[in-house]
Amino acid sequence: MKRLLPVLGIFVLSACGETEISISEMCATKPLICNDLMDDSHCKLERRNVIYSRYDEAKVPSDAKKYRLLLDFEKYSKCMELASGIEHIKLKEKTTQRIDSFRVSLAEIKRLSDETLSSDHPGLLYYHWSRHQSKSHLERFLKAAEQTKFTDPDLQFALASHYLAERDPRAIDAMHQSLRLYKAKERVDPEIYKTMTTAYYKQRKYIESYHWALVSQAAGVERIEFQLIIKDLDKQAFDHDKIKAIAEQTLAQIEQGKYQPPKF
Repeated sequence: MKRLLPVLGIFVLSACGETEISISEMCATKPLICNDLMDDSHCKLERRNVIYSRYDEAKVPSDAKKYRLLLDFEKYSKCMELASGIEHIKLKEKTTQRIDSFRVSLAEIKRLSDETLSSDHPGLLYYHWSRHQSKSHLERFLKAAEQTKFTDPDLQFALASHYLAERDPRAIDAMHQSLRLYKAKERVDPEIYKTMTTAYYKQRKYIESYHWALVSQAAGVERIEFQLIIKDLDKQAFDHDKIKAIAEQTLAQIEQGKYQPPKF
């Protein structure tokens, strides 16, 4: 059995007819998108995502790209908030740099939030509802969802998140649809894997929950409650190797843009 490999590795950015560019190349050509984000052993994945989104948004700004950048900065901010509380034993300046990076993330989140307050982009409408409890933004988001079938996976996941908050049974189907919408080699928000894990666990579908926990782990998600899932999973007959094989197949399908909900 081969081990699960992360879908998220070294990020590259490319478009039709363009040469791929790595994170290190992005920082070399546009150092300002990297220099205020501390590069150490903490929050590497979150930092890469922010740089990727900053570079993409700087090339051709749009509300859709600001939405992605906002989400990436939020995840980076949460990670740096934890990291800034970890004192580096040998290099005290590293602790200060982590705090500075955390402050940068807060400032950028506020800037982007202020800039997008009047946007009609469905993702930003959901953002301002979920973060600031703006009912007018929620109403506009749900209206957009009714009028237009989302083709953007992030927007579909936002709709699924609303369903989850409302305990709407359509939530899991909405998340499956989000994964169907990803194109080949498109960067996937790993939060959807973690959310799938939790949603199935709450439904006491432990095999499905374990499957998505494996996918989450392979995608770089940390703090997965494996022991809790396995404890409940041990109460029923299941095949570890089969679930791992299905998880590998799921990752391959998503990377190829050919996702179909797994069958167990």
